[in-house]
Amino acid sequence: MQQIALKMTKTLSDYEGSGVQEKTRNSVIAITGAHGFIGKRLVEKFLERGDVLIRSLVRCSNAHSRKYHNFTEIQGDLTKSETLSDFLLPGCSVINLAYGFESTPAENIRMTENLIEICKTNQVKRFIHCSTAAVFGVQPADIVNEESICNPKTEYGLTKLLIEQKLQDGARGHFEFINLRPTSVFGPGGVALSKLISDITKRSMVLNYLRSCLFNKRRFNLVSVETLIAAILFIFDKGKEVDGQTYIVSEDDESINDFEFIEKYFLQELCGKYYYLPPLKLPLNILSVMMIVYGKEFYNPRIIYDSSKIRKIGFQVPRPLISSLAEYIQWKKNQSSFNPAKAHEDTER
Repeated sequence: MQQIALKMTKTLSDYEGSGVQEKTRNSVIAITGAHGFIGKRLVEKFLERGDVLIRSLVRCSNAHSRKYHNFTEIQGDLTKSETLSDFLLPGCSVINLAYGFESTPAENIRMTENLIEICKTNQVKRFIHCSTAAVFGVQPADIVNEESICNPKTEYGLTKLLIEQKLQDGARGHFEFINLRPTSVFGPGGVALSKLISDITKRSMVLNYLRSCLFNKRRFNLVSVETLIAAILFIFDKGKEVDGQTYIVSEDDESINDFEFIEKYFLQELCGKYYYLPPLKLPLNILSVMMIVYGKEFYNPRIIYDSSKIRKIGFQVPRPLISSLAEYIQWKKNQSSFNPAKAHEDTER
């Protein structure tokens, strides 16, 4: 244990003379999943600030990574606890964005347990965990908040909830723990909304029209990656009053966050047209019944995830949802694989 501590102190001293003034150990932040969709943008924001020393856990070092005086890649594997000794520094903060989508639930749990133990050993100060609103699962009520009972049915939701519980129990008496539950995160490079774009640009207008009649006012529960990152930074800067708290991060208060608006907006922007006849607005109860008929669990298409708790302590969404959607559309148009003329042609079929 003493040898590990000495080794970590030496690692911290490597920053001396780099131009970064180390004020306290709290200025060191360790990030898992830093090279993922969310992680890359979070690191960029921290680099812009310049007031933290960033340590990123990677399985394989990348010789072509850009070098920054306040950014260090630490090679390690969350599934192998013996590889993690160099990752954390005493008193640092941890932001956990890691989740193995190709790993089994048991492997994801083991990664969490390994991370908890190394956090205890190195006496970290704070742990910010990015979970998901999917842990709420089946909800009969239209409004969901942090007090709603979690009832996940999917393997993903169940695993994510178990990870939360493991972290809450492991943090107790050892380090501060804050849990964030974002809704469906979208942005340039993300997978959310990719299926909708594929459908409206490649599938026939007739099939899209029928779906639009059925989905119409179904809530989309989108949150931009920029909003999630702003929430993480906000919590990072807050004091001990957020310790032990769970916060939903959503933009469900925006009236445009539904299928009707977003599909119409995407069709007009990507294909230059909309349906000749306005879609019929079938009762959303029909959609719920059809989901059950096709073997799905009960689905509430009206569900709204209430983010008022985090807003009450001062968090503000950085920009309107429509602005984030416009940025996403522009990114999509700039993709070499996207052909607006072909998309327009496909919608005619």
